[in-house]
This record gives sequence, structure tokens and C-alpha cells, in this order.
Amino acid sequence: MRGSRTIGSGARGLTAAWWLPRAVLILGLAGAASLVLAEFSTIASVEIPGRTCSEVADLRAVDRCELSGFERHGGALLLLAGLAVVLVVGAARGGSRPAAAALIVIAAITLALALLRDLPEANEVGVVGIAYEGAAGTAGPGLYLEIGGGLLLAGAGALALGRRRA
Repeated sequence: MRGSRTIGSGARGLTAAWWLPRAVLILGLAGAASLVLAEFSTIASVEIPGRTCSEVADLRAVDRCELSGFERHGGALLLLAGLAVVLVVGAARGGSRPAAAALIVIAAITLALALLRDLPEANEVGVVGIAYEGAAGTAGPGLYLEIGGGLLLAGAGALALGRRRA
């Protein structure tokens, strides 16, 4: 890490050269972990009042009862998380501005997937909604993990880009 690594005891306290790379690393790793968790969590599900979707759905519709991140993205979030880990290390330890900018790009891709592709799907009921009145599509925890991961990666990238100015 560059700059002073000592903890100041005066009015300045911890120096930016000490806490900023650590903050980038923590935010970035938390964002990548969130993407991994989102890939294995429920992104969207269908709820039917008084019953479970799997009880009433026929074989064609059972797949629509709960959609995981892997079903929605085919492992793309895992790839983005792996790339984010490498970039976070470069941005935090080495101060790489291109790595920081790439983190923001990964965050934008993740947020686009979540907000433009998954969020509209969360409200859909598909074939189940045709057969059962009152069926409602709901967002699952995976959607929130995906959005949170994108925001954490954006924060890590923004902090890393502002690092040289501090």
C-alpha cells in the first residue's frame, strides 16, 4: 500500500492511505460475495393464496414456481464475481485506476441485469397465473443480493478512482 501506514494519534486520526484501500477491498469482496449468493438464491417466485405453487402447478409450470439466479443468468454472476475479486485486489493493493473503472463497469452490468431483466420477471406469474386467479409474482432474496452486490462494487470502484485525489 502506498503512503503512510501508521495510525495517527493527532487530529487527523487514520490516514486515507491506510483506510481507503481497506475500504475498497471490503466493499469489493462483499459485492462479489453478494453476487455469488444471488446466483444460488431465488430471484423470483410465484405465490398462490392458501397453497404452494408446486402443489398446484402442472409439470410445465413447476419450473416457474421459483427461479434461481443460475436459471436466470446461467452462471454469469459467478463469472462477474470472479472477475470482480481480481479487479478489487488490483484496485485496492496496487491502486490500479483501470481496475477501478472496470469494477464500475461490472457494477453497471450487474445492475442492468437486475433492474432491466430480473425485476420485471419478478412480477410475472406465467402459466401458473393463467390457471390460478390470485397468483402473484414476488421478488426473492436473490434479486436484492444482486442489486446490493452491484451497488457495493460501484462503491468500491468509485472509492478506488477517487483514491489518488485523497
